[in-house]
Amino acid sequence: MYWVSEDNVAGKPGKVLYVILPTIGCYRYRIGNPCYMCSYPAQSPKKTSQEEILSYFLKALEKIKGKEGRFGIRIFTSGSFFDSAEVRRETRRRIFEEIAKLDNVYEVVVETRSEIIRKDWVKELVEIIEGKWFEVALGLETANDDIADVSINKGNTFSQFIRASEIIHEAGARVKTYLLFKPIFLSERDAIEDAKYSIEKAEPYTDTFSINITNIQKGTLYEKIWERGEYRTPWLWSVVEILKWAKRKFPGKRFLSDPVGAGSPRGPHNCGNDKPFDRAIRKFSLTQDISHLESLPTDCYEKWRYIVENALLDWQLLISKTSPYSDF
Repeated sequence: MYWVSEDNVAGKPGKVLYVILPTIGCYRYRIGNPCYMCSYPAQSPKKTSQEEILSYFLKALEKIKGKEGRFGIRIFTSGSFFDSAEVRRETRRRIFEEIAKLDNVYEVVVETRSEIIRKDWVKELVEIIEGKWFEVALGLETANDDIADVSINKGNTFSQFIRASEIIHEAGARVKTYLLFKPIFLSERDAIEDAKYSIEKAEPYTDTFSINITNIQKGTLYEKIWERGEYRTPWLWSVVEILKWAKRKFPGKRFLSDPVGAGSPRGPHNCGNDKPFDRAIRKFSLTQDISHLESLPTDCYEKWRYIVENALLDWQLLISKTSPYSDF
């Protein structure tokens, strides 16, 4: 799958070519121990060849070849770009050699798990696309190792993230940090506090933060808990609060967020009139201008604030006799 849409490109508004390579997916999924919220590897082919992967990328590249403008390329594998079982070293080099030919590409982003990284692997790609903004995205999710273990089943630690980020920076690339907002078993307030804590802890090692808002993917543990009414996807008000707080505290960092499924029960939502929030978050990500997050409709604000201030889970709110929103 590949597509082009507006996004922030190396710090300025532009367009990004998103490419999901047809690899065999994350090794944690292949050994039967995936992250609890993730179903992406389930959609990956069981068999593929390096020739097919390269051919697919070249086909996707045609969408921006010769086009005027400021473009970025973000490459996904439903796993790790540096996992040679998914993308071999020579294939990685050939992909980057093709990117290097394009003067309209200013930014390139690939992703990997923290434990699958080597300095020489990153350095050779830095040298191939010399002069372009190159980020390696790491799925930290949270800086709290207990939450990473119990609520996500991440399989790596904050110390491994630190080491991986140091390797990437030593090789001459930048680090993009994925954070998962509102893992299961956290109240809305706990989730907000965890996101802020994680940003503060990861900031010294991070150039760009991607705040990935939990959405309910099919066939996951998250879906089972959500179907039982024991989990609610994040409030959009919470996402706005985190982004405003983060950009004000760390103005030199880039903060991105894509509210996938906004306004639906499976995605982040308030309780109606969610489109302005979806647009505002996307506009902020594009421009890094906090003003897009101001003057939003106040629908549900008091309900959200009550939940956050009382550290209530949504099912607790439903049965609370003292809550002014017990009919919510």
